[in-house]
Amino acid sequence: MRSRLLVALSLLAGCRPTPAPARDPVPLSVEEQRTDSALRLVLRAAPGARINAQLKPALELADGRVLRFDADSLSPDSAYYAEAPVLSLARGTALHGTLLASVCAEGEQVCQLVRLEVRTTPDL
Repeated sequence: MRSRLLVALSLLAGCRPTPAPARDPVPLSVEEQRTDSALRLVLRAAPGARINAQLKPALELADGRVLRFDADSLSPDSAYYAEAPVLSLARGTALHGTLLASVCAEGEQVCQLVRLEVRTTPDL
């Protein structure tokens, strides 16, 4: 009985809380561009990352609508965007939703799903 207690105590003594893993930086950002007539949301991949074109980035709005980003230029294999995908809206549009995009690190075969909260405000 005593040996079991010593084994249990030695196991407990070796247990320490594991620190939370460091979060990787988000490989994607959303840039707002305003013109006289439009609000453009532009997706920017972090250096060394590519945005998957086979699963178009989508902005899921709080009211249930889904808006898709797109670009005219794709990589030679059509798997990635060769230029930043854009969503164009009427100027003054206020949005609140969740961006879902598939982003691939250079040299990786598996892409990561990125979720970002997006909130725009109407022009004042």
